[in-house]
Amino acid sequence: MRVDLFHTGGPKGEIVALDRAVDDGPWPGSRTRLLDDTNLGTHYFEIRNPRTNAVLYSRGYSSMYSEWETTGEPKKMSRTFPESLRFPWPKEPVQVVLYRRDAAGAFQPLFTAVVHPAAANPAPRPPLGKAWTVFENGPAASKLDLLVLGEGYAEKDLPKFHADVKKLVDLLFTYEPFKSRKADFNVRALDLPSAESGVFRPDSKIFRRTPLSVQYGIFGSERYVLTYDERALREAASAAPYDFLEILVNDARYGGGGIFNDQATAAVDSSWAEYLFVHEFGHHFAGLADEYYTSDVAYETGMNADKPEPWEPNVTADSKAFKWADLVERGTPLPTPWEKETFETRSHAIQKTRRALVASGAAPSALDDLFRAEAKEETALLGSMKWAGKVGAFEGAAYEAKGLYRSSADCIMFTRDNVGFCPVCRRAIGRVIDEYSRP
Repeated sequence: MRVDLFHTGGPKGEIVALDRAVDDGPWPGSRTRLLDDTNLGTHYFEIRNPRTNAVLYSRGYSSMYSEWETTGEPKKMSRTFPESLRFPWPKEPVQVVLYRRDAAGAFQPLFTAVVHPAAANPAPRPPLGKAWTVFENGPAASKLDLLVLGEGYAEKDLPKFHADVKKLVDLLFTYEPFKSRKADFNVRALDLPSAESGVFRPDSKIFRRTPLSVQYGIFGSERYVLTYDERALREAASAAPYDFLEILVNDARYGGGGIFNDQATAAVDSSWAEYLFVHEFGHHFAGLADEYYTSDVAYETGMNADKPEPWEPNVTADSKAFKWADLVERGTPLPTPWEKETFETRSHAIQKTRRALVASGAAPSALDDLFRAEAKEETALLGSMKWAGKVGAFEGAAYEAKGLYRSSADCIMFTRDNVGFCPVCRRAIGRVIDEYSRP
């Protein structure tokens, strides 16, 4: 069952309203591991038996609404975002209870409603596209099911989509821990033809209408690529069983996005498509935070003094790194020294050049060349430091230069360097694989 909601916020406060309950295709998850104990996400929902108050199912997630809340807009205007909750079809009426994190990071009730199966629409939706299997290792109930959707691929581009899927999925499973846990996954893909090639790029004055309404420029960031249309995304994805999904965007402009347990995107014709696919999937799949802090982002920054300990598993406000203390080798100083000023000086110069290139309408290849030069310098700098390759507490993370720490000098969540996931990120990913792949 999928329960669709409307999530509204702004200067006058926050409200959630029930829209409808519908069939969302075959249930892909475990029949026995129904309660979420990962403590991930900005929001969390429970499905309860109203007669006994027993929790039947629970899951944490983040959303477009929670992303929007981190920008400056909610102080000035109200907006509504569609949002969806998915769970096994109940046999009798159930109570849906939605929670959000408070200022201290604890979950507090936000919304509740009783959903009656008899009032929901059980009719399956006619598939919007053709689903096909990339590889399959077992029944959906005992495997982690990944669905890859195409956006901005015209009918003539579908052979390219198939090739893009194979290239990027194969790449994902060269990264640990995905590589050693490949047998725990099924991967499927969905052909979803657009009327013409490409997606909506407002700042480039490239206008398109596509099945999922994916676009560049989300929340004012030219490289942030997502869809505001949650319903369109879920309607299309219902064609196949899935736990997580990623959208391949048929465009050459550098861009992507990832929201935990909601959506992830990557522009496939950028020279950085492989990095984008893996990095953004890290957000969506394991709730990993961005560890970088010198790039332009849509979020309001510089307010970490009022923030609680981040819920994301790979960043912390604790300079003694209690969150991953068991991975810190004896003798590693906490906080851990690194060439922070040198890194920041070079990174700020790169960002200034990037902004100038974007403003001038430079070709996507110019940005790719700039990022290649940046990666070469950063790999040499970060890889040569005394504590390179060690787990510690390196100040500068999650868009904040001070007060937040990442666990390693370098990681795919920090830079575009070819270094893979750090040990803390690998462990976080492994825990999610365990959550979904055990019957």
